[in-house]
Amino acid sequence: MATIGFNEMSIAQLVAIGDGLMRAKEFPLAAHAYRVALRSGGASPALWTKYGLATNPRRETPAMFNIATELEAVDGFPFVGVGLATWHKPLPFLEDGRFMNLAGKHQALLNAPNWHWNLNTVLWAVKEAKSVPGDFVELGVFKGHTTMFCADYVDFQTWPKTWWLCDTFEGVPADQLDPGWADINRNMYEGTFSYQEVVERFAAFPNIKVHQGRVPEALAEGCPDQIAFLHMDLNSTTAEIAALEYIFDRLSPGGIIIFDDFGWAASGAQNRAEREWFAARGLQILSLPTGQGLYRKL
Repeated sequence: MATIGFNEMSIAQLVAIGDGLMRAKEFPLAAHAYRVALRSGGASPALWTKYGLATNPRRETPAMFNIATELEAVDGFPFVGVGLATWHKPLPFLEDGRFMNLAGKHQALLNAPNWHWNLNTVLWAVKEAKSVPGDFVELGVFKGHTTMFCADYVDFQTWPKTWWLCDTFEGVPADQLDPGWADINRNMYEGTFSYQEVVERFAAFPNIKVHQGRVPEALAEGCPDQIAFLHMDLNSTTAEIAALEYIFDRLSPGGIIIFDDFGWAASGAQNRAEREWFAARGLQILSLPTGQGLYRKL
């Protein structure tokens, strides 16, 4: 029997095979077909979207693939990620080879396919904050995905700043859990990674310091006096409000806060509490369609 290899097929054939494998939920094979198509020069937004979905499958992947297919039929710029679908919008990251290479390199650290728009937001903030007095802080690190991507992209080891990372590395403390987060906490964070592995992950960056501790108590043990950038990702209303109380006055003029969970439906308690905290000071957070929140201090 004659055999035909993927390398002998046209881009259209490879995409058609990949699409069929996606519908059959054969995600690794679909990813391989799409990968060969990309290497053959078929780097369209639709193909990148499908490849991203195939390489990081989860429960919602079939539905996300269907949305991508529907959008592809009506627009040349479809992109579908977790909780976000865009079309009629150019995708700046697709034109940035370094961005795409690093997003692929580090995607295994976060079970969220096509997280590019979220990374695009944080990377913008990191670049903007370079000239702002103060250090960088991330509260809620998980496996280090976001900071690793950005630090790699900007060669942070060459910057005259320190990036402080803080997490329990054991999940959200029981007394800080918001309603509905117990199962998420147990399945995603408890026992799925370690402090030591994150320390080793950042070993090449002497100016990135990884601290294990509970927020806000850990902030008293080590927190920069001036902060240029804060990535807030504690998944806890109690911890995030306490962090704001401790940190906000240290945020330099021009400093930026990115709230990772601000606009997600599961984080309604955080959203309400943080909007109220800022409103009490005559301020407001910009809610982004990525699920993030953005604040820049004047």
